[in-house]
Amino acid sequence: MAKGMAILAVALVVGAAFAQPAAAQQGRTSPPSREAAMFEFLMAEVAAQRGDTGDALVAMGRLARELRDPLVARRAAELAIRARAVEPALDLAILLVELEPDSTLGRDLVASLVASRGDVEKARESLAAYVEASPVKPLLFTQLAFYFGKYSDKAAVLEATRSIAARHQKLAEAHYAVGVAALVANRLDLAKAESKVTLEMKPGWAEGAILHAQILRKDAPDEVIPFYQGFAARHPDSKEVRLQLARELATARRNEEARTEFKAVERLATSDAQLPYAIGLLSLQLEDAAEAESAFRRALGLGHPDPGAVYLGLGQASELAKRPDEALDWYRRVEAGDWMRAQMRIATLIAKRDGLAKGRAYLQGVEPRTQEDRIQMVQIEAQLLRDAKAWQDTYEVLTQAVERFPESFELLYDRAMAAERLDRLDVLESDLRRVIQLKPDYAHAYNALGYTLADRTDRLAEAYELINQALKLAPDDPFILDSLGWVQYRRGELAEALKSLTSAYQARPDPEIAAHLGEVLWKLGRQEEASKLWKAALTRHPGHETLLAVIQKFQP
Repeated sequence: MAKGMAILAVALVVGAAFAQPAAAQQGRTSPPSREAAMFEFLMAEVAAQRGDTGDALVAMGRLARELRDPLVARRAAELAIRARAVEPALDLAILLVELEPDSTLGRDLVASLVASRGDVEKARESLAAYVEASPVKPLLFTQLAFYFGKYSDKAAVLEATRSIAARHQKLAEAHYAVGVAALVANRLDLAKAESKVTLEMKPGWAEGAILHAQILRKDAPDEVIPFYQGFAARHPDSKEVRLQLARELATARRNEEARTEFKAVERLATSDAQLPYAIGLLSLQLEDAAEAESAFRRALGLGHPDPGAVYLGLGQASELAKRPDEALDWYRRVEAGDWMRAQMRIATLIAKRDGLAKGRAYLQGVEPRTQEDRIQMVQIEAQLLRDAKAWQDTYEVLTQAVERFPESFELLYDRAMAAERLDRLDVLESDLRRVIQLKPDYAHAYNALGYTLADRTDRLAEAYELINQALKLAPDDPFILDSLGWVQYRRGELAEALKSLTSAYQARPDPEIAAHLGEVLWKLGRQEEASKLWKAALTRHPGHETLLAVIQKFQP
C-alpha cells in the first residue's frame, strides 16, 4: 500500500474507533485494573514501535479515557498527531485540557489542531461541538481565545466566539470569552460590556477583573490602578488581582505602595520565591537596606530559580548598608546571568576602597566569556574612569575599543557621551548618527543627539525633531520628556516646557530634571518655587554639578 493510502487507512480506522463510546469499544463497563491497564499500555507501545499506529492509538485513546491519566492522554495525542488523525488528536487534546487545566501543552495542541481545520467557520463547528459535550464548559470558555489564537481575522474569531457562547448566557465564562475576543478585535465597547456582565455574575473572579483592567488600559489607563484597588478592597484574598495591582504600582514608580502590595501577596502565597525577590528590588529603590536584605534572604530560602540574581541583590543591599566587604562576598558568588554586573560592582568597590588603579587591575584580570562580555568589560572600565572624572582617559579607552568593535552601538554611544565632556561635538554627532544607523529603534541615541543640539547649538528645529522621534520610541521615558522640555524652553515655548518638565520630574525626581524645571519656573517669574525646588533637590543630591551650576547662575 502506498504511504498516503496507509495514512488514510489509519485515520479512517482510528476515526471510526473514536466515534464510539470508550467502554463500548470492547464491551467494558468499568476501568481496567492497574495490572490490566499496564499490560494494555505496553501492548499499545509495542504496536506503535511495530508501526501499527492505528491499533496503538485505539488502545491508548481508550486507556486515556478510562484511566483519565494525563500522561496516557499525552502519549495518545502524540500517536494521533503522528498518524495525522486530526479528529482523534483534537479529541485527546481537549481531554488533556480537562485533565491538566493549568498546563499549556493541551491548550497549545488544541490551538494547532483547530487551525489545521482550515477557516474559522470549520474551527467554530469543532469547538462548538466540544463545548456542548464537555463536562467542564467553563474551563473551555476561559481558554477559547487560545484555541482561536492562530487565526489572523480577529473580527471573524469574535463572531465565532459569540456564536459558541450564545447558548450559554448563564455562564460567566461565556461572557468572559466574548469579552476577550472583543478586546483582541479592538471592539472596546463590547469588551467592556461583557467584562461587566462577567463580574456581575462572578463578582470575585480574578480572571474577570484582570480582563476588565486590560480593557481599561486601552480605554482609560488612569482608571486601571483605582479599579484594581477597589477590587482588592472588596476581595482582599484575591492573590492574582493583588499581584497585578502590585505590578501596576511598580510600573508607575509608586514603589512604597507597590512594596506594601507585594507584601500582602506574599502573605497569601508564602511559598512563591518571586514575591520576596520583588520586595527586595523595591526596597533597594527605596534605599531600605534592612528590608532588602531580609526579603532577598527569604527568596533564597524558598529556592529562587536564579540565585545569582538574589546574590546580586544581597550585594547591593550590603553596599547600601555600607558593608563593602560583605557586598564583595555576595558578588563573588554570582556565577551566571548577572555575572558581568557582579564584576562591575566588584571593580567599583575595589576602586572606591583601594583606588582607581586597583579597580582597573581587577578588571584586567577577569577573563571575558564572550564578545559581549569583552564589550561590557570596556564599559565597566570606562564607568570607573567616569566616576573618577578622568574624561580624557575615558575617551581614549572607548576609542581603542571602538577600533576593535566598530559595529558595537553600545561602545559608540558611550564614546559619544565621553566626547561631549571634552567638547568634541563632531565626534558625538558622528557616533550617535552611526548608532542610529546600526540600531534605528534605540531611543537614547536620538535623545542624546537632540538634547546636545538643543543645549549646545542653535540647531533647535533639528533637535526638536530628534527628541520627538525618541519620544515616539519611548513615550514614557522621563529623561526624554526632560529633553523635550529643554528644547521647548530653548525655543521660547515656556508654557509647553513647564508642562513637559513637570511630567518628567513627577515620573523621576532626578537632580538634572530639577535643574531644568527650576530654570523654567524662574523665567516664568516663579522664583520662590524654583528656589524651593533646587534646595530640595540639592539636599537629596549634595554636590550635583548641574544643580550647583544653575543655582550659581540665577542666585550668585
